[in-house]
Amino acid sequence: MRFIQVVIAEGDAIPSGASLRNKANFDALSTLWSGAGHGEVAALRADKRLGRKARTKLVMPLSAEDLAQLVDACLRERPAFVLVEGIQLFQAVEALVTSIPDLPVIIDMHNIESTLRMAAALERAGRLIRPLALPILALKRWHGMRVERQGVDWARQVWICSPSDLQEAERRFGAGRLAVVPNPIPDWTRTSPPRTARKMQEILFLGHLGYFPNRRAVEMLCNDIMPKVRRLAPQATLHVCGRRPRRDVEALVRSSGHRLTANPSNLADVYATAAVAAMPIPVGGGTRLKVLEAMAVGCPIVATAKAVEGLGLMPQEHYRRAESPEEFATEIAALLAPGEAAAQMSERARRLVQERFGPEAHLAAVRNALVSADLLDETRDV
Repeated sequence: MRFIQVVIAEGDAIPSGASLRNKANFDALSTLWSGAGHGEVAALRADKRLGRKARTKLVMPLSAEDLAQLVDACLRERPAFVLVEGIQLFQAVEALVTSIPDLPVIIDMHNIESTLRMAAALERAGRLIRPLALPILALKRWHGMRVERQGVDWARQVWICSPSDLQEAERRFGAGRLAVVPNPIPDWTRTSPPRTARKMQEILFLGHLGYFPNRRAVEMLCNDIMPKVRRLAPQATLHVCGRRPRRDVEALVRSSGHRLTANPSNLADVYATAAVAAMPIPVGGGTRLKVLEAMAVGCPIVATAKAVEGLGLMPQEHYRRAESPEEFATEIAALLAPGEAAAQMSERARRLVQERFGPEAHLAAVRNALVSADLLDETRDV
């Protein structure tokens, strides 16, 4: 066995963005060692009884039994390295480096969590409460940054998913141990059937509907954007789709006369009827897989700059940028109008996403990261 990948055990059968990245990383590592069987996934369970003892909410309290089994497996198998998927699994990193000091550990930071969580909390607080909440949130961020700093100091290498996150990580942690491994295009997009949405007027919002930034986006779409869109394109409809919708989200979407699909099992079918993907995302970290998959299947995008952050997209060239409800309505209506503008933009976006975020690009990024960490011979053929 050449490597062990440590992930958070998920009880949800529907893959999350994190699990899609985890799978792509595992597949790339297996390819680099000429086929499956050279790696193993260790899925660690949360122990909710230990939640109050965690140093920060950024750290997931893990089952002591699972941690012990992980350490035993590494002592027995002596893998070349261990890839820990997310700083939330800090306890796993701590257990490994204290028990096996010479074992190389890579931390894959899906996001810079301390920054992301503070931004989301400030957005949740609202403008009036924000000044009062700022000192408390700054303290929480400081505790999270301490964990991230300790993880970086312990790790052989830290993977970052975008150049913009890399810049922040270099300012905070210093250069030298950081490598960019971009988020991948989900596998299902490569076999997705041709879209039939050119004659449709459906606007799609897709995302985890229990996640606050996505809930805020749904509120903006239902309350502010769609009424303006319908004045410009009366036949337009909204389809809100995603995992674990809260009751207030369900009630808002349905009371507004729109369609909701909870826990979709087939995203190809979802995109097949979407004319435009709308992404009024106020905060976020890393890069959004929903942007990559929309580009990969040829669905035109209207989004905030934050939604497409870190992907190197050009407004009007690969997506339509909008920040206010009025701008969203104008850009959505323009893409719904007859003509080739939407199709031409989508084709440019599709070519770009395949080149920068396709399987070959992801494999090359993983390979380059391992070579720079002295964990892979650069002469090895793939």
